[in-house]
Amino acid sequence: MLPYTDVIYEKKGPIAYITLNRPDKLNALDPRPGKILEQWAQACRQSRDDDEVKVMVIKGAGRCFSAGYDQSDPDRLSDQAWELRDYLTGLDQLYQECLWDNPKASIAQVHSFCLAGGGHMACYCDITVASDDALFGYPPVRYASVGAGMLWPLLVGMKKAKEMLFTGNMMTAQEAHSVGLVNRVAPRKKLDEEVTKLAKTIAKLPPMSVKLNKLAIQEFYEQMGIRSALKYTGTLCSISYSASPESIPGGLQDFARVTKEQGIRAAFGRMNTPFLEEDSVARSQMARPDRKP
Repeated sequence: MLPYTDVIYEKKGPIAYITLNRPDKLNALDPRPGKILEQWAQACRQSRDDDEVKVMVIKGAGRCFSAGYDQSDPDRLSDQAWELRDYLTGLDQLYQECLWDNPKASIAQVHSFCLAGGGHMACYCDITVASDDALFGYPPVRYASVGAGMLWPLLVGMKKAKEMLFTGNMMTAQEAHSVGLVNRVAPRKKLDEEVTKLAKTIAKLPPMSVKLNKLAIQEFYEQMGIRSALKYTGTLCSISYSASPESIPGGLQDFARVTKEQGIRAAFGRMNTPFLEEDSVARSQMARPDRKP
């Protein structure tokens, strides 16, 4: 069993709290063996296999829920060092195993940034409760990533999904609630209270009731081909990520080159500078150069 170094696992009565715990890195999700994603998956399985646990709450320590997948290592972004197809397919399989196919109810407790990979994880949860300062989005489309794996077409509808994935813009908690990405919005100071209250209500049901109703809802979407669509999304993303800078200027390999030469902040700066006006809603939260929790 892995030690929980980048995840905090706490069980309080029928509720398991799984906290992403890399606050100095904005809870960036590192998929390498033994790192935060594998620890998170272990915590989800531990909750699944514990008969006393009725509900899982997934949250983030420090400033935000999660700003996305860890991209600080430029060598890992190259198509030579990164087995892209297996990596991308594996992420969806991981979330399907730990959340989609998990008979326990899961709640994403989101505050501040829930971006890219952070949104990927939150979208797979059964319910999302957000603080009033939460921000959702998939900025990696700005280096030609493919974000449909976040289930947005299913959750917010085709038109809104296209708007978000054609711009990389961020969505406030209030807008996310209005389009169905979020179940409810709570004041930041009351977020813990609201989530715990909801989790306790769910925990009062017979476990089999939650399991059967979850199976019924998931099957509805699986009959429409959601798993096949996610595999296709992973293939498209693999093609984009593996392409040379000449094939896709401004794509991931260009991003990796700038990261290697000038550092990760320079790469994100190059990616986001053309969108300063669009990102104004998030600028106050983005302007913390020390990134302290």
